[in-house]
Amino acid sequence: MATTAPGKVKPKFDAKETSERLHNAIEGTRTEEQVLIDVLTAANSEERTELKYTYKILYDKNLVDAIAGDKIHLGNFQKACIGLLKNAPDFDAECARFALSNAPSIDENALIDVICSSGTEEIVAMTEAYNKLYERNLEEDVKNGTEGDLQKVLMALLKPSRADREELDFEAAKADAIKLYGDGKVKLGADESDFFDIMVKRSHTQLKLTFFEYTELSKRDILEVIDSDLSDIMGKAMKAIALFVTNKYKYYAYNLYKSMKGFGTNEAILTHIIIKTHEHEMPGIKESFFKEYKESLTSWVADDTSGYYRDILLALIGPDSGEVTVKEGQVKKQT
Repeated sequence: MATTAPGKVKPKFDAKETSERLHNAIEGTRTEEQVLIDVLTAANSEERTELKYTYKILYDKNLVDAIAGDKIHLGNFQKACIGLLKNAPDFDAECARFALSNAPSIDENALIDVICSSGTEEIVAMTEAYNKLYERNLEEDVKNGTEGDLQKVLMALLKPSRADREELDFEAAKADAIKLYGDGKVKLGADESDFFDIMVKRSHTQLKLTFFEYTELSKRDILEVIDSDLSDIMGKAMKAIALFVTNKYKYYAYNLYKSMKGFGTNEAILTHIIIKTHEHEMPGIKESFFKEYKESLTSWVADDTSGYYRDILLALIGPDSGEVTVKEGQVKKQT
Protein backbone atom coordinates (compact mmCIF):
# COMPACT_ATOMS: atom_id res chain seq x y z
CA MET A 1 0.00 0.00 0.00
CA ALA A 2 1.35 3.42 -0.88
CA THR A 3 2.61 5.32 2.12
CA THR A 4 0.66 8.32 3.40
CA ALA A 5 2.86 11.39 3.83
CA PRO A 6 3.80 12.24 7.44
CA GLY A 7 1.25 14.48 9.12
CA LYS A 8 -1.47 13.60 6.62
CA VAL A 9 -4.47 11.42 7.41
CA LYS A 10 -5.45 8.89 4.77
CA PRO A 11 -8.88 9.85 3.40
CA LYS A 12 -11.76 7.50 4.10
CA PHE A 13 -12.11 4.88 1.39
CA ASP A 14 -15.24 5.27 -0.76
CA ALA A 15 -15.75 2.08 -2.76
CA LYS A 16 -18.49 3.54 -5.00
CA GLU A 17 -16.54 6.67 -5.91
CA THR A 18 -13.36 4.66 -6.44
CA SER A 19 -15.18 2.13 -8.64
CA GLU A 20 -16.51 4.96 -10.80
CA ARG A 21 -13.04 6.42 -11.09
CA LEU A 22 -11.59 3.08 -12.12
CA HIS A 23 -14.40 2.41 -14.60
CA ASN A 24 -13.84 5.75 -16.31
CA ALA A 25 -10.10 5.10 -16.46
CA ILE A 26 -10.55 1.62 -17.96
CA GLU A 27 -13.50 2.15 -20.30
CA GLY A 28 -12.58 5.58 -21.65
CA THR A 29 -11.16 6.21 -25.10
CA ARG A 30 -7.70 5.72 -23.62
CA THR A 31 -6.85 3.72 -20.54
CA GLU A 32 -5.48 5.93 -17.77
CA GLU A 33 -2.83 3.66 -16.24
CA GLN A 34 -1.83 6.23 -13.63
CA VAL A 35 -5.34 6.12 -12.18
CA LEU A 36 -5.02 2.34 -11.77
CA ILE A 37 -1.68 2.82 -10.04
CA ASP A 38 -2.99 5.53 -7.70
CA VAL A 39 -6.15 3.61 -6.76
CA LEU A 40 -4.77 0.09 -6.38
CA THR A 41 -1.64 1.06 -4.45
CA ALA A 42 -3.44 3.47 -2.11
CA ALA A 43 -5.98 0.84 -1.02
CA ASN A 44 -5.23 -1.97 1.41
CA SER A 45 -6.27 -5.58 0.81
CA GLU A 46 -9.62 -5.20 2.58
CA GLU A 47 -10.44 -2.07 0.59
CA ARG A 48 -9.51 -3.77 -2.68
CA THR A 49 -11.86 -6.65 -1.79
CA GLU A 50 -14.65 -4.14 -1.17
CA LEU A 51 -13.76 -2.43 -4.42
CA LYS A 52 -14.14 -5.66 -6.43
CA TYR A 53 -17.54 -6.30 -4.86
CA THR A 54 -18.79 -2.76 -5.49
CA TYR A 55 -17.48 -2.67 -9.07
CA LYS A 56 -19.33 -5.89 -9.84
CA ILE A 57 -22.60 -4.47 -8.46
CA LEU A 58 -22.27 -1.19 -10.33
CA TYR A 59 -21.17 -2.49 -13.72
CA ASP A 60 -22.09 -6.18 -13.70
CA LYS A 61 -18.50 -6.96 -14.59
CA ASN A 62 -15.60 -8.50 -12.71
CA LEU A 63 -12.92 -5.87 -12.08
CA VAL A 64 -10.15 -8.39 -12.75
CA ASP A 65 -11.74 -9.18 -16.12
CA ALA A 66 -11.98 -5.48 -16.91
CA ILE A 67 -8.28 -5.01 -16.20
CA ALA A 68 -7.42 -8.15 -18.15
CA GLY A 69 -9.15 -6.71 -21.23
CA ASP A 70 -7.30 -5.81 -24.39
CA LYS A 71 -7.40 -2.07 -23.67
CA ILE A 72 -5.19 -2.36 -20.59
CA HIS A 73 -1.45 -1.98 -20.94
CA LEU A 74 -0.37 -5.62 -21.34
CA GLY A 75 2.52 -7.46 -19.70
CA ASN A 76 3.99 -7.07 -16.23
CA PHE A 77 1.99 -3.95 -15.38
CA GLN A 78 -1.27 -5.77 -16.05
CA LYS A 79 -0.09 -8.78 -14.01
CA ALA A 80 0.76 -6.50 -11.08
CA CYS A 81 -2.65 -4.81 -11.19
CA ILE A 82 -4.43 -8.16 -11.25
CA GLY A 83 -2.17 -9.55 -8.53
CA LEU A 84 -3.18 -6.73 -6.21
CA LEU A 85 -6.83 -7.69 -6.63
CA LYS A 86 -6.36 -11.35 -5.76
CA ASN A 87 -6.49 -12.84 -2.29
CA ALA A 88 -3.27 -14.40 -0.99
CA PRO A 89 -4.04 -18.07 -1.85
CA ASP A 90 -5.21 -17.21 -5.37
CA PHE A 91 -2.16 -15.01 -5.95
CA ASP A 92 0.23 -17.69 -4.73
CA ALA A 93 -1.55 -20.26 -6.90
CA GLU A 94 -1.26 -18.00 -9.93
CA CYS A 95 2.46 -17.55 -9.30
CA ALA A 96 2.93 -21.31 -8.96
CA ARG A 97 1.00 -21.91 -12.18
CA PHE A 98 3.08 -19.35 -14.04
CA ALA A 99 6.29 -20.96 -12.79
CA LEU A 100 5.07 -24.36 -13.99
CA SER A 101 3.44 -23.26 -17.22
CA ASN A 102 6.48 -23.84 -19.42
CA ALA A 103 7.35 -27.32 -18.13
CA PRO A 104 9.81 -28.93 -18.56
CA SER A 105 11.57 -25.52 -18.71
CA ILE A 106 9.96 -24.34 -15.47
CA ASP A 107 10.98 -21.31 -13.42
CA GLU A 108 12.59 -23.23 -10.55
CA ASN A 109 13.50 -20.11 -8.59
CA ALA A 110 9.95 -18.74 -8.68
CA LEU A 111 8.58 -22.13 -7.63
CA ILE A 112 11.01 -22.31 -4.71
CA ASP A 113 10.03 -18.79 -3.65
CA VAL A 114 6.31 -19.43 -3.53
CA ILE A 115 6.46 -22.89 -1.90
CA CYS A 116 9.49 -22.84 0.41
CA SER A 117 8.42 -19.66 2.20
CA SER A 118 4.91 -20.96 2.99
CA GLY A 119 3.65 -22.64 6.14
CA THR A 120 1.20 -25.52 6.21
CA GLU A 121 -1.94 -23.37 6.24
CA GLU A 122 -0.65 -21.32 3.32
CA ILE A 123 0.29 -24.49 1.39
CA VAL A 124 -3.16 -26.00 1.91
CA ALA A 125 -4.91 -22.77 0.88
CA MET A 126 -2.69 -22.33 -2.19
CA THR A 127 -3.21 -25.95 -3.25
CA GLU A 128 -6.99 -25.66 -2.95
CA ALA A 129 -6.96 -22.38 -4.88
CA TYR A 130 -4.76 -23.88 -7.61
CA ASN A 131 -7.04 -26.88 -8.01
CA LYS A 132 -10.14 -24.63 -8.17
CA LEU A 133 -8.72 -21.96 -10.49
CA TYR A 134 -7.06 -24.25 -13.01
CA GLU A 135 -8.90 -27.56 -12.47
CA ARG A 136 -5.50 -29.14 -12.05
CA ASN A 137 -3.69 -30.79 -9.16
CA LEU A 138 -0.72 -28.76 -7.90
CA GLU A 139 1.12 -31.78 -6.51
CA GLU A 140 0.78 -33.61 -9.81
CA ASP A 141 1.96 -30.60 -11.79
CA VAL A 142 4.98 -30.14 -9.52
CA LYS A 143 5.77 -33.86 -9.73
CA ASN A 144 5.56 -33.82 -13.52
CA GLY A 145 7.45 -30.55 -13.91
CA THR A 146 10.40 -31.21 -11.57
CA GLU A 147 12.87 -33.98 -10.90
CA GLY A 148 15.58 -35.09 -8.51
CA ASP A 149 16.23 -33.25 -5.25
CA LEU A 150 13.97 -30.32 -6.10
CA GLN A 151 11.06 -32.67 -6.67
CA LYS A 152 11.69 -34.41 -3.32
CA VAL A 153 11.76 -31.13 -1.41
CA LEU A 154 8.73 -29.54 -3.06
CA MET A 155 6.59 -32.67 -2.93
CA ALA A 156 7.37 -33.04 0.78
CA LEU A 157 6.44 -29.42 1.44
CA LEU A 158 3.18 -29.70 -0.51
CA LYS A 159 2.00 -32.48 1.78
CA PRO A 160 0.45 -31.02 4.97
CA SER A 161 3.11 -32.53 7.20
CA ARG A 162 4.78 -29.39 8.59
CA ALA A 163 3.51 -28.51 12.07
CA ASP A 164 1.96 -25.05 12.36
CA ARG A 165 1.87 -22.82 15.44
CA GLU A 166 2.90 -25.55 17.83
CA GLU A 167 4.28 -24.79 21.29
CA LEU A 168 8.05 -24.49 21.30
CA ASP A 169 9.75 -27.70 22.43
CA PHE A 170 13.23 -26.83 23.71
CA GLU A 171 14.26 -30.44 24.32
CA ALA A 172 13.19 -31.46 20.83
CA ALA A 173 15.13 -28.52 19.37
CA LYS A 174 18.28 -29.67 21.18
CA ALA A 175 17.73 -33.24 20.02
CA ASP A 176 17.25 -32.10 16.42
CA ALA A 177 20.38 -29.95 16.64
CA ILE A 178 22.36 -32.99 17.77
CA LYS A 179 20.95 -34.98 14.84
CA LEU A 180 22.03 -32.24 12.44
CA TYR A 181 25.50 -32.07 13.96
CA GLY A 182 26.00 -35.83 14.29
CA ASP A 183 29.65 -36.73 14.72
CA GLY A 184 30.80 -33.22 13.92
CA LYS A 185 30.35 -33.60 10.19
CA VAL A 186 27.11 -32.15 8.97
CA LYS A 187 25.18 -34.44 6.69
CA LEU A 188 22.93 -32.45 4.42
CA GLY A 189 20.88 -33.57 1.46
CA ALA A 190 17.57 -35.10 0.46
CA ASP A 191 18.90 -38.60 1.13
CA GLU A 192 19.85 -37.75 4.72
CA SER A 193 16.54 -38.52 6.38
CA ASP A 194 17.10 -36.67 9.68
CA PHE A 195 18.05 -33.37 8.06
CA PHE A 196 15.33 -33.68 5.45
CA ASP A 197 12.56 -34.49 7.93
CA ILE A 198 13.59 -31.67 10.25
CA MET A 199 13.62 -29.09 7.45
CA VAL A 200 10.25 -30.01 5.94
CA LYS A 201 8.23 -31.14 8.98
CA ARG A 202 9.06 -28.81 11.88
CA SER A 203 7.13 -25.57 12.28
CA HIS A 204 8.95 -22.40 11.33
CA THR A 205 9.19 -21.29 14.96
CA GLN A 206 10.51 -24.69 16.04
CA LEU A 207 13.04 -24.68 13.20
CA LYS A 208 14.30 -21.26 14.28
CA LEU A 209 14.89 -22.60 17.78
CA THR A 210 16.61 -25.69 16.35
CA PHE A 211 18.95 -23.52 14.27
CA PHE A 212 19.83 -21.54 17.40
CA GLU A 213 20.65 -24.74 19.28
CA TYR A 214 22.65 -25.98 16.30
CA THR A 215 24.79 -22.82 16.32
CA GLU A 216 25.34 -23.17 20.06
CA LEU A 217 26.51 -26.74 19.54
CA SER A 218 28.56 -26.44 16.36
CA LYS A 219 29.61 -22.77 16.50
CA ARG A 220 28.48 -22.52 12.89
CA ASP A 221 25.48 -20.79 11.36
CA ILE A 222 23.09 -23.15 9.56
CA LEU A 223 23.06 -20.88 6.50
CA GLU A 224 26.85 -21.04 6.25
CA VAL A 225 26.69 -24.81 6.47
CA ILE A 226 24.05 -25.06 3.74
CA ASP A 227 26.06 -22.75 1.50
CA SER A 228 29.22 -24.82 1.96
CA ASP A 229 27.72 -28.33 1.93
CA LEU A 230 24.90 -28.04 -0.59
CA SER A 231 24.96 -26.77 -4.13
CA ASP A 232 22.70 -26.31 -7.11
CA ILE A 233 18.94 -26.57 -6.73
CA MET A 234 18.88 -28.48 -3.42
CA GLY A 235 20.99 -25.80 -1.82
CA LYS A 236 18.65 -23.09 -3.12
CA ALA A 237 15.57 -24.80 -1.69
CA MET A 238 17.09 -25.52 1.72
CA LYS A 239 18.62 -22.06 1.93
CA ALA A 240 15.22 -20.56 1.13
CA ILE A 241 13.63 -22.45 4.03
CA ALA A 242 16.43 -21.65 6.49
CA LEU A 243 16.72 -17.99 5.53
CA PHE A 244 12.96 -17.40 5.68
CA VAL A 245 12.79 -19.05 9.09
CA THR A 246 15.71 -17.12 10.58
CA ASN A 247 14.98 -13.69 9.07
CA LYS A 248 12.08 -13.20 6.66
CA TYR A 249 13.11 -9.62 5.88
CA LYS A 250 16.56 -10.79 4.85
CA TYR A 251 14.98 -13.63 2.88
CA TYR A 252 12.81 -11.27 0.86
CA ALA A 253 15.65 -8.78 0.38
CA TYR A 254 17.95 -11.57 -0.85
CA ASN A 255 15.40 -12.87 -3.34
CA LEU A 256 14.60 -9.39 -4.62
CA TYR A 257 18.32 -8.79 -5.09
CA LYS A 258 18.77 -12.11 -6.92
CA SER A 259 15.76 -11.40 -9.14
CA MET A 260 17.42 -8.21 -10.42
CA LYS A 261 21.13 -9.03 -10.24
CA GLY A 262 23.00 -9.67 -13.45
CA PHE A 263 21.59 -9.90 -16.95
CA GLY A 264 17.83 -9.90 -17.14
CA THR A 265 15.16 -9.65 -14.46
CA ASN A 266 12.95 -12.36 -12.99
CA GLU A 267 9.75 -10.31 -12.99
CA ALA A 268 7.74 -13.25 -11.60
CA ILE A 269 9.70 -13.23 -8.33
CA LEU A 270 9.98 -9.43 -8.23
CA THR A 271 6.23 -8.97 -8.62
CA HIS A 272 5.27 -11.80 -6.26
CA ILE A 273 7.41 -10.59 -3.37
CA ILE A 274 6.55 -6.90 -3.64
CA ILE A 275 2.80 -7.52 -3.88
CA LYS A 276 2.85 -10.16 -1.13
CA THR A 277 4.81 -8.02 1.34
CA HIS A 278 4.01 -4.38 0.57
CA GLU A 279 1.41 -3.89 3.30
CA HIS A 280 3.29 -5.20 6.33
CA GLU A 281 6.87 -6.34 5.73
CA MET A 282 8.14 -3.71 3.30
CA PRO A 283 9.82 -1.35 5.82
CA GLY A 284 11.86 -4.26 7.22
CA ILE A 285 12.70 -5.50 3.73
CA LYS A 286 13.94 -2.10 2.62
CA GLU A 287 16.10 -1.78 5.72
CA SER A 288 17.52 -5.27 5.23
CA PHE A 289 18.14 -4.67 1.52
CA PHE A 290 20.13 -1.53 2.19
CA LYS A 291 22.08 -3.14 5.02
CA GLU A 292 23.08 -6.10 2.84
CA TYR A 293 23.67 -4.43 -0.52
CA LYS A 294 24.47 -0.80 0.36
CA GLU A 295 21.88 0.52 -2.08
CA SER A 296 18.20 1.15 -1.69
CA LEU A 297 15.60 -1.28 -2.98
CA THR A 298 13.90 1.70 -4.64
CA SER A 299 16.99 2.54 -6.67
CA TRP A 300 17.40 -1.07 -7.83
CA VAL A 301 13.79 -1.40 -8.93
CA ALA A 302 13.90 2.00 -10.64
CA ASP A 303 17.04 1.00 -12.56
CA ASP A 304 15.86 -2.52 -13.44
CA THR A 305 12.28 -1.90 -14.59
CA SER A 306 10.51 0.62 -16.79
CA GLY A 307 7.21 2.23 -17.66
CA TYR A 308 4.00 1.72 -15.74
CA TYR A 309 5.35 -1.54 -14.32
CA ARG A 310 8.15 0.35 -12.62
CA ASP A 311 5.72 3.01 -11.42
CA ILE A 312 3.36 0.56 -9.74
CA LEU A 313 6.21 -1.32 -8.03
CA LEU A 314 7.75 1.90 -6.74
CA ALA A 315 4.36 3.05 -5.43
CA LEU A 316 4.02 -0.23 -3.51
CA ILE A 317 7.57 -0.03 -2.13
CA GLY A 318 7.10 3.56 -1.01
CA PRO A 319 9.72 6.31 -0.61
CA ASP A 320 13.20 5.66 0.70
CA SER A 321 12.47 7.86 3.76
CA GLY A 322 15.90 9.49 3.63
CA GLU A 323 17.94 6.30 3.68
CA VAL A 324 21.47 6.58 2.40
CA THR A 325 22.52 4.93 -0.83
CA VAL A 326 26.11 4.05 -1.68
CA LYS A 327 26.97 4.21 -5.38
CA GLU A 328 30.36 4.20 -7.05
CA GLY A 329 32.19 5.02 -3.84
CA GLN A 330 30.03 8.00 -2.96
CA VAL A 331 27.40 8.30 -0.27
CA LYS A 332 24.33 10.30 -1.13
CA LYS A 333 21.02 10.93 0.60
CA GLN A 334 17.89 9.95 -1.28
CA THR A 335 15.50 12.82 -1.96
